[in-house]
Amino acid sequence: MEGYPISILKKELDRHETEKYKCGHCKGLLNDPCQTYCGHRFCKLCIDQLIGETDGSFECPICGPEEDSQDSIITTDMIFRDNAIRREMRHLETQCINSDCKWQGYFIDYQKHVAVCDHGLMPCERRGCKDLVKRKDKDKHLMTQCTLRSVDCEYCRRQVVFKDREDHLSTCPEMEVPCEFCGQKVIRKKLEQHTDIIAGNCPKKMQRCNYHVIGCDKMVELGKESEHNASYIQNHLELIFRQVAYLINIRSSVDENARNLQELQAKVRHQEDIIKNMQQSLHQMERDLKNNPRQATSALPSNGINNFKLVIEKLTKSQKELEVKSQKLEMSVTTYENIVVVLNQEVERSAEMVQTVMSSDRRLRERLDALEKKTKAQDRIIALKDVTLAEQDLRIQSLEMASYDGILTWKISEFNRKRRDAISGRTLSLYSPYFFSSQFGYKMCARIYLNGDGMGKGNHVSLFFVVMKGEFDAILRWPFRQKVTFMWIDQNNREHMIDAFRPDPNSSSFKRPTGDMNIASGCPLFMPLSMLEDSKHAYIKMTSPSSEL
Repeated sequence: MEGYPISILKKELDRHETEKYKCGHCKGLLNDPCQTYCGHRFCKLCIDQLIGETDGSFECPICGPEEDSQDSIITTDMIFRDNAIRREMRHLETQCINSDCKWQGYFIDYQKHVAVCDHGLMPCERRGCKDLVKRKDKDKHLMTQCTLRSVDCEYCRRQVVFKDREDHLSTCPEMEVPCEFCGQKVIRKKLEQHTDIIAGNCPKKMQRCNYHVIGCDKMVELGKESEHNASYIQNHLELIFRQVAYLINIRSSVDENARNLQELQAKVRHQEDIIKNMQQSLHQMERDLKNNPRQATSALPSNGINNFKLVIEKLTKSQKELEVKSQKLEMSVTTYENIVVVLNQEVERSAEMVQTVMSSDRRLRERLDALEKKTKAQDRIIALKDVTLAEQDLRIQSLEMASYDGILTWKISEFNRKRRDAISGRTLSLYSPYFFSSQFGYKMCARIYLNGDGMGKGNHVSLFFVVMKGEFDAILRWPFRQKVTFMWIDQNNREHMIDAFRPDPNSSSFKRPTGDMNIASGCPLFMPLSMLEDSKHAYIKMTSPSSEL
């Protein structure tokens, strides 16, 4: 590893001693010290890194280039282990810098201690997890805190990765979810069956409107058909009007086809009479030919018989075509007659339905008036719900702004207006968004009095620290003992206002909260009000139309 932090030294050394024990590359305390030909010291790992970057030789980062000298160019044969400085460093008094560790001893023992320190941070063993955890909490982290740990779904008992649990729950087939119609909890895989129009048992399931046969495509909740009909009277009347108009057009078309059929049947009967007369003449001529063939033949022209036969064949062919057309027309007429019967029934039913709708219109309008009054009452309730939702949105925004590293950056907008509210007594103090000391650590917030509180009222800005009731209080150490630092940032980066304190373990402000939050504790004389308007500083940034801290 690279050099150790300088802060592990229990006693502060003078500058010369500190430089003697410091690595020339990483600037930490020497770890496995080596010395170069030019007399400078480095950690063994740092030397290997410098040589690896330059393929066998490197320029000493302390010496730099020197004229007429090659001493600053270091090769592998110009490096040796510095055992003397190693022996000298063994007796340096050191302390463990890991949080909450109280170990103290000599440097030679620190090297052994840091490798096994229970409070030392080490990466999680699971591939992909980037969390650093204390060595003593490794098993606890793997079992209850690692976001990549496997957990059983409480509904389907399938193992899922903890960080993907919410995504799994959004699709888990065994999870109970509320029905979008009745609100009843139903297992997700049975939800479709629950809301089925025919077989479902949802008391508020949707079904097609009774007027769907004439074009209404709305879905209506079971038992609320009358309310739907009342709301869509005009739409249903328009659909009925279109249907009636369509039926009238069909009726006109059927009547016209019936008239054409009658004319065609008359023509067919006329043609049949002509054909019958011609057939009778043909039979008579055939009998005459049989009885007296010479006389009958001489009485006709030479081509008269052939022409007569051709005419008869044409008429016979025309008769057959007319018979086919007549059969088709009769089938069409029968079909149209059936359609007309059905349409007449539909028209009669629609007329009755229109009459029923018109007769119940007054009753429905009275009900609509009652519903409008009820709607207004519901609007008032919704307005109250909107206020509640706004409060929830504010809470969600606070959650989104929450930090988990123990550091809160609080930007106060519209500072001048809020300052006036504090002076007038309208809003004496403001609470910051809450934040956490770590992902599963203490929950905290800040409270500021822009016109001061207690001894600072009217002359100082008072700033306090508040310990809040958190989800993980049961696993935390109480009372709260971590150092608290306040900083008011000069936005010109000249002179920040800073104050800090150590919590009093006997104070109720730092014990485990029993309510939503403990009593605030901090600095009532944090910032003189006179410094806020000092032109040398920029504690407040003026914007338009408000000012911000």
